[in-house]
Amino acid sequence: MKKKLLDFLLIASKKIEKLHFKLSEKNTEELDYSSLSPISNGDKEGHYSKALQWALENREKEDIKNIALTGSYGSGKSTILKTFQKNYKGTELEFLNISLATFKEEKPKYNEQGHLIEKDKEELLRLIETSILQQIFYHEEDKNIPDSRFKKIKSYGAKKLFLTSLGILIFIIALLNYFYPYLIQSVFKDNPLSDFTCDALHYGSIAIILIGIFFITYKSIRIISSITINKLKFHNAEIGIGESINKSILNHHLDEILYFFTIRPYNVVIIEDLDRFEETEIFTKLREINLLLNNSEKTKKKNITFIYAVRDDMFSDNERIKFFDFIIPVIPVINSSNSSEILRQKKKKYIYDLTDAFIEDISFFIDDMRLLHNITNEFYLYKTKQGETPLNQDKLFAIITYKNKYPNDFVSLSKNEGSLYSILNSKSKYINQEIKRIEKDITTLKDEIKNLDLINFKNTNELRQLYIIRVMETLDNFNNFIINKEPITLNDLLKDENFEYLKSNDLFYKSSFHNRSYNRTDYPIKKVEILFSEIEKKVDSKKSYNVKEQEIIDFKSIKSNSTRKEIQELERQKIKIRNLKISELLQSNEKIDLNINENLDADFITTIIRNGYISEDYIDYISLFHEGSITRNDHKFIINVRNKQKLEFDYKLSKIDKVIPKISPIDFNSEFILNYDLLDFLLKNHRNNKVPLDYVFTKLKDESSTSTLFINGFVDITENLNLFIKTLCEYWIGIWEYYVNDVAFSDEQLNTILKYIIEYAEIESIIKIEKQSNLKNYLTKDSEILNITSNNDKLINIISDLELKFIDLDFKNSPENILEFIYENNHYEINEKMVSEIIKKYGEFEQVSFDNSNYSSIKNSNSNSLINYIEDYINDYITNIYLKLDTNINEEQKSYLELLNHSDLSLKLKKEVIKKVATKISDISIIEEANLLPYIIENNKIEPKWENLLFFFKESENKILESSIGFINNIENANELAKVKMATKFNDENIFGVFCKALMQSNKINNESFDLITNSIPFWYSDLDIANLDEEKVHSLINNRVISPTIKSFESLKENYEKLNIKLLEKHKAKFIEKIEELILDANDVELILKSKKLNNIEKLKFLESCSNDTILSKSENLKSISQLILNDSSFRVNELLFKALIIDQSVSIVNRIKLFNKNLFSVDETFIEKFLINLASNYEKITNKNKKAKIKDNPDNRELLTNLKRKDYISSFSVGIFGLRVNHKRK
Repeated sequence: MKKKLLDFLLIASKKIEKLHFKLSEKNTEELDYSSLSPISNGDKEGHYSKALQWALENREKEDIKNIALTGSYGSGKSTILKTFQKNYKGTELEFLNISLATFKEEKPKYNEQGHLIEKDKEELLRLIETSILQQIFYHEEDKNIPDSRFKKIKSYGAKKLFLTSLGILIFIIALLNYFYPYLIQSVFKDNPLSDFTCDALHYGSIAIILIGIFFITYKSIRIISSITINKLKFHNAEIGIGESINKSILNHHLDEILYFFTIRPYNVVIIEDLDRFEETEIFTKLREINLLLNNSEKTKKKNITFIYAVRDDMFSDNERIKFFDFIIPVIPVINSSNSSEILRQKKKKYIYDLTDAFIEDISFFIDDMRLLHNITNEFYLYKTKQGETPLNQDKLFAIITYKNKYPNDFVSLSKNEGSLYSILNSKSKYINQEIKRIEKDITTLKDEIKNLDLINFKNTNELRQLYIIRVMETLDNFNNFIINKEPITLNDLLKDENFEYLKSNDLFYKSSFHNRSYNRTDYPIKKVEILFSEIEKKVDSKKSYNVKEQEIIDFKSIKSNSTRKEIQELERQKIKIRNLKISELLQSNEKIDLNINENLDADFITTIIRNGYISEDYIDYISLFHEGSITRNDHKFIINVRNKQKLEFDYKLSKIDKVIPKISPIDFNSEFILNYDLLDFLLKNHRNNKVPLDYVFTKLKDESSTSTLFINGFVDITENLNLFIKTLCEYWIGIWEYYVNDVAFSDEQLNTILKYIIEYAEIESIIKIEKQSNLKNYLTKDSEILNITSNNDKLINIISDLELKFIDLDFKNSPENILEFIYENNHYEINEKMVSEIIKKYGEFEQVSFDNSNYSSIKNSNSNSLINYIEDYINDYITNIYLKLDTNINEEQKSYLELLNHSDLSLKLKKEVIKKVATKISDISIIEEANLLPYIIENNKIEPKWENLLFFFKESENKILESSIGFINNIENANELAKVKMATKFNDENIFGVFCKALMQSNKINNESFDLITNSIPFWYSDLDIANLDEEKVHSLINNRVISPTIKSFESLKENYEKLNIKLLEKHKAKFIEKIEELILDANDVELILKSKKLNNIEKLKFLESCSNDTILSKSENLKSISQLILNDSSFRVNELLFKALIIDQSVSIVNRIKLFNKNLFSVDETFIEKFLINLASNYEKITNKNKKAKIKDNPDNRELLTNLKRKDYISSFSVGIFGLRVNHKRK
């Protein structure tokens, strides 16, 4: 009794404990977990249940055997079916549920041609049918389907085993007792059984045996009925009885299915997830089975109905209408458009820190209730496990969503593998792409700046061309412009220094006009008379030239500055981009292609990455970490260093002093250690961190892109810039060489680096850096370098130690003490800019003089240090300044001679100076270096004086050298020399005669110059060797009275130069008339004299009279000339013999002979007349024939002829007829 009471109290205690737990559970926080199984209250309005109930209740009447619930995946079909089964209150319907849910959808395979592989299809169907059959029969216990051939493993309880064993034992004892009764009785031989007991045992045994035999027979019949015999074999004979149908499991076991539905009450079969396999043939077989079941006499009264839960797209076109008898469409409970509302409800209920923007973004990709439930389940679990860690809940929810959509890739992500990992770790590639894009833009902008310079130059030149054209319009007979006595082209006039001459009204020009007096073209030089101010008004009355030019410069400057700002902004973007997260990269450039795997939803991946819902810190959201001595970020940094994985340089570290001991010293020499916070800490505590710093700076000097990127970013954020640059320069002496040779760095960045080096590096380090690179060149080219640091003393020491020679400096804004140090100690390059600026600052500067006579300008500047510096480095001065100044051509005589006589100036440069300078040396004898004399004369750099040429003649051992000939051949020189007669003596030496004779006998002098200089010869020469001179030079000697008018000269010319002897005669006719008796003339001479235009008729007659008739008549041309002279000049008379020869000579024209006959002053007889007429030939000859009447042309000469013949009584008379003059002879 006591034991029972204790048992009762124990049971009561447990009941009370359970009740307390349930009551207290209601007061605890509600957990956000949801089952993924179909719920039983999903059809709250009951629309679907009503439709199902109507179809089932009217299945016999409406012949509804196959019902379909169609909807998209996750639309709630299973929930509707479960709700319907739970809420069904009747007894008529019995439900059998079959589900083919699997972890993956089994689909038939296709070959390369796209055809279904039949073998795989059959295998898939076999598996599906097997699963359906298994679910039907394994749904029931064996005892409910005792005659089924499908046997299952049976589980026997201890009680059943005991009773079965006891029954078998009793059956065996009954058998023994029946067949061996004495055996049982022998057991009780000490206490023999009574007869009644024995009989009872005997009949009891019979009853037990009968019952046992009945049971065994019953069981045997069931076992035998489940056996299928395929073959019977007797010795070698084989009889086939049955054959399994292998093609369809369901068809093969159709009798089993019929048996199952016959003995079991099920009349509604619910089949789910069959659409996963995308195989419609199984539906056909199930429909056939349904038809067989409803047509079988055993089951037809049950009106068995199959309900299928299938997707909308399972059947194409009208197939589903043909297959199903009743279709219920299911509207999804959740889709991408309303899942956001469900998430908001959960957010509100469970106080989730999810942003509305995130919910809108992520819900678009959640279109299944089970997926949503599982995501929220895991989200809640992760959130709980992460505890108080301040993780972004949007990011946590996003990573869990990804895990549920792509579980395999999520597992790979935790192993640093997979598609998402590849995308997230492609950030450097995207950064490089963006940087390349920016660098391309920078290159384009830099080209624009270059083009702006060209455009500015072009626009300025076009403006100047306009003004020049206006000037040229005012000039008459313009040939070209002149500056400093040198002609310049129009393009040269556009240059700044030359255009200033136009602006300052100091421009000249060469005009051209034809000099009729000398029958030549002259080119006088005139000054441009029109003022530049007047030209300005002609071009634009409102704006001056300077205003217009400034507008062009300002436009270029504004545009250039704007473009440079764009470049600077792009450079800043490059730095910024290197530190951007992948989401920020994608937001900044929507054209970035993530190359998303085709197995992933590209829109989903793009959305979660572009919005930063999954980013580089994903590791924090897929693992747990417990903070202690270091923070989570610190821990991640250490792990990444050890695993050689990069983090951003600006990755934030908190407990750096605790991080450093956890990193191996050697790891400080890797690129993965580079972190702004870490290095700043090491520098701040450099005394205690020498080893890590040594490793870090050893890494930073390796010139890798990672190291330089780190340095470029670190200098902008560090608090220890001084120490950083100082130490970096000690380690990396190639720092400047690297930066200056890397085209990626702009001038602005280079100037910043240079500023840091100058300001913070030790001088010893700077000297080493300079030896390694071109630092000196860069320092000396920067005009603003003196303002790079406020430490003037350090800069002076650098200038001195590096022996800098500045190419350009800003004298207006640079420190005075440094400038003076540079000036006094010659720390500047001898160039135009520096020299001019130094004179302006420390001497007297005059621009025109500096431009035109530079050496003189410097010598007169009173800049003593500069003058001494240039004298010491005269060759550098000439090379760098003197020869490069285009306008520097008018050196003062004194300074010019000093240069040419400078002992340190090389002969080569002296020649360059001579070639450049337009100033002509007035006295060549001052030149100390004899080797220069030929070059000076060759380049026409002496004044054209006979004294200079004579001095060079003497220096050349009384020879006319090629240089002298070249000088004389210059027509301008020849003109000048021709203006002055040579002296007859030079330094009391009678050398002029030798010099002149040498000149006159030189055939290398061109004819024009020769003609000019012979004017200056004060001597006559009768013994000149003129045999090698060309005819024109001899002609010049004759014209300029250098050849004396002697018979010897006449004969020499006659011998060597045809006709020139007569030229000499013409030039000195009076002299030769005086010597006419000595003069011997031939027929050619007579011809030339007769044709001469310089001899008058009297003079010609005198020379003619000195000749014999034979000489004159030996050439018919002479007769023609004489006849013309007689006809033209009545005073020109010749002797009778010569005259008569003229009028009968046939070389003289008929007309002239008739005229001469008519003018005959001599008496002629009839015989001569007849001879004359016969020589005239034609009709004139007929006049001599007295028997014929001659007719000649009627003209004045012929009338006079006939008149004279009548007067001389040669003819009787003549008459004028229609056809001419008719001659009448005397009658015999």
